Amino acid sequence: MDIGVNKKYTGLMLFLALGFFILGLGLIVLAWQNLRQQQEHVLDQLEVTGRAIIRSVEANLYRGIFRGMGPGRWTDQTEFADLARDVLEELVAEGEVVFLEISGTRGRLFISRHEGAADMFLPTEAMMEMARTQTWTETTRFLDKDVFIMGIPARRMDMMSRTRRPVLDESDYAPDRQGTIFIALDMSDYLDVYSGFKRTIIFQNIFTLGAILLFWLLILAYLRRKEQGQKFIQLRTFHSRLLDNMPDGLLSVDQDQLITAANPAARDILRAGPEIVGQKLSKLMPLKLDIYSGRDWAQIDLDDRSLEILFLPIREEKQSLVLIRDRTRMKELEKDLEHSRDLATLGRFAAGLAHEIRNPLSSLKGFAQYFLQKFHPDDPAHSYARTMVLESDRLNRVVTDLLFLARPRPISPILVNLKQLFQEIINLLQSDLAAKKCEISIDVTRDSVLADRDLLQQALINLVLNSLSAVEHNRGRINMCSKMSRGMVEIFVSDNGHGMDIDTREKAMEPFFSARDRGAGLGLAIVQRIVRDHKGRVIIESSPEQGTMVSLLFPDAADHLRNGR
Repeated sequence: MDIGVNKKYTGLMLFLALGFFILGLGLIVLAWQNLRQQQEHVLDQLEVTGRAIIRSVEANLYRGIFRGMGPGRWTDQTEFADLARDVLEELVAEGEVVFLEISGTRGRLFISRHEGAADMFLPTEAMMEMARTQTWTETTRFLDKDVFIMGIPARRMDMMSRTRRPVLDESDYAPDRQGTIFIALDMSDYLDVYSGFKRTIIFQNIFTLGAILLFWLLILAYLRRKEQGQKFIQLRTFHSRLLDNMPDGLLSVDQDQLITAANPAARDILRAGPEIVGQKLSKLMPLKLDIYSGRDWAQIDLDDRSLEILFLPIREEKQSLVLIRDRTRMKELEKDLEHSRDLATLGRFAAGLAHEIRNPLSSLKGFAQYFLQKFHPDDPAHSYARTMVLESDRLNRVVTDLLFLARPRPISPILVNLKQLFQEIINLLQSDLAAKKCEISIDVTRDSVLADRDLLQQALINLVLNSLSAVEHNRGRINMCSKMSRGMVEIFVSDNGHGMDIDTREKAMEPFFSARDRGAGLGLAIVQRIVRDHKGRVIIESSPEQGTMVSLLFPDAADHLRNGR
C-alpha cells in the first residue's frame, strides 16, 4: 500500500539543502577573503620590515660618517666605505635580506650573499622613478627564492654623498642621480606562516562544512525517519480502519487453530463477542476443515446462515488468515431469482392456459348448477352435481391464483391499522374457526404498517387457513401478532400444529408444493409474492410437532417517509 509523501517535509528538505549550499558558499567566500587579507598582511609586514631595515642602514651610515669627522677621523679615504660595505655585507649574510642596493649621485652600491646577483637585478627607469618619489614593491622569484623587493627614496643619501668619506663607488658617479635604496627580503618564513594559516583556514572550513553536512544529514535522516514513521502510522491506521470496516470477517489463526485476532465483521458473522480472541476455531465452527486446505472458497451452513470460508496460510509465520463471508442474504436473493424465473415460466404457462380452462370451466359449472336444481336433495345425483359445483369453484380459484402469481397487480400502500385488520380476518373466518373449534388471539405491539390493505389481508387469510389445516380439532391455538423487529415491522401468524421438517420448510413457498392431500400449493407462494412486492421478506420457523410461525417483515413506514417514498 502506497502512502503519499508529506509535502511539508519535502519543502523543508529543499530549504535545508539550499541553506547548506548558501552557508558553504559563504564559508568559501569568507575563507578567500581571510586568505587575501592575510596575504596583504604579509606584504605589509614585509614592507614594514624592509622599510625598518633601510632606515636602520641609513641611520647607521649617517652616524658612521659623522663619527669620522670627529677627533678620531678616518686616516684613509676609502676606509669608511670599506667599513660600510662590511656592515652591509654582514647584514645581508646573517639576516633575511637577499640583497641591498644603494644608488646615489656618486654611483651604486650592491650587496648580496650571491655572486653575480648585481647583474641579475637591474632596476628600470620606471622602477627608479617610482622609488625616488614613493615606495615601489614587487614579489618575484630571485635566485630560486620567493623574494619581496622594495625601493624607497634615500633621504640622507645626498648628505652622505657630499662627505669626504663617500659610501658609494666613485666609478658609478652620477651627480644628477637622486638616491634610492632597493632591498630584497626572503619570503620563505613569511610564506611558511602564510601557508600554515592557509592550511588552518582550509582545515577549519573543511571541518565546518563537514560538521554542517553531518548535521544536515542527521536532520535529513531524522526527517526521513519521522516521515517513514508517519507513513507507518498512516498505513497502520489505514489498515486498521480497513479491517474494522470491511464487510467480510477476518480471523488470524495460529498453527494450533487458536484465534489470535478478529475484526468486528467476524465477530458479528460468528455472533461472538470480544472474547473470540483466544478461543479455538473449532468451538465457533465445529467443522473438520483443514486450515491448509488451499485457496478455494468453502461453502458451509452454520445454524441459519450460509457462509463462505477461505483459508490463506502464511507459512513463514506459521499462521493462517481466515476470510468469512455471510452469503445468507445472497443465497436468499439467488433463491428469489430462481423463484422469479419459475414464476415467469409459470406466468407464461398460466396466461396461455387460463383462457383454455376458464371457458369450458364456466360451461361445466353452469350445467352442474342446472342439474343441482333439477335433482331432489335426497337423490344421489344432487350430491354429484353439488360436488361438481364445488370443484369448479376450487379449480377457478387455482386459475385465479396462477394468474396472480404470473401477473400481480400494482400495490397501493397506505397506513393499515393492524388491530382492525386482525379483527376483520377473525370475523371473515369465524365459521372455519368454529368448525374446528380453534382458539385465535391477537397481540398488537406495532399498531400500523405501510402496505396494500387488500393484499395484506389476502396474505394473512392464507396464513390463518394454513394454520387451521395444521392444528388438531378442538385443540388448536392460533396467534396473530405485530411488533418491531430488526428495524422492520414484523407481522406473524403462529400455531401449535404438527409443524414442518427441514425439507418441507425449504420447499414450502414453491408453487404447487403442498403437504396436504387436497392443497394446491399456491398459498405460501402468493404470500411470498405479496411481501416481496412490498420490499419485505418471509421467514418460516417450524419444527415437527412444535408448531409453525410465519413472519412477514415489512419496511418501517417512518423510513419510507424519511426517504420521500
